[in-house]
Amino acid sequence: MSESSGLALACIPWAGAGASPFRPWGPVVGEAATVYGVRLAGRESRQTEPPTTSLAQVVDETVRELARLGVSRIALFGQCSGALLAFELARALLRSGHDIEVTHLVVASQLPPSVFATIDVESGQDLMQYVPEDFREEPDFVEVLLPIIAADMNLVSGYVYARDVPLEAPITAIYGGRDKMLDRAKVDGWRLETTGPTNFYEVAGGDHLLGGAAWLKLARIVRAVLT
Repeated sequence: MSESSGLALACIPWAGAGASPFRPWGPVVGEAATVYGVRLAGRESRQTEPPTTSLAQVVDETVRELARLGVSRIALFGQCSGALLAFELARALLRSGHDIEVTHLVVASQLPPSVFATIDVESGQDLMQYVPEDFREEPDFVEVLLPIIAADMNLVSGYVYARDVPLEAPITAIYGGRDKMLDRAKVDGWRLETTGPTNFYEVAGGDHLLGGAAWLKLARIVRAVLT
């Protein structure tokens, strides 16, 4: 598969993160797809914009941005809170009327949406778990990042799961072997969101954010499922 096939991979990060973590994915994913990192308001080049408070608004904005890419086929990747956005984005693209085929939904480090909607994400939330380990000893960086993480968590804290026609595209659900919050059984419900095949992968040695060496292992899994 090559770029001429028109396959784009839109990647939505975890709470507080921007598009930059996906820059190293381009060479790894290679010719399987062209990688695009989704940058939400409040970070990187959009740092001066206030974080969006409506999940529906984020989804609608991202649908418009993806339509501007001019691609006919797209795969979606989302991690942690980004997985919920990717799921709702897949649904929205099917309803949008744009001639864009969603070929695959890849989700990492997230409960199935029907399960996530039943938990209180604000209760006992430790926002530091969403700060990459490499930056936790940098207080100035953490001070800037925590409000953005909090805003992203507020974005999904009121998530309401609405039953709809299942997706037809395959779903791949990925979790870290050292993730204390997720395991194979807890992600199994993703299979209910598609009539297509569902695959599950454990990233050996990966924590909840799949940081460090696990990040490129994750990219290689994404490449494999797209080819």
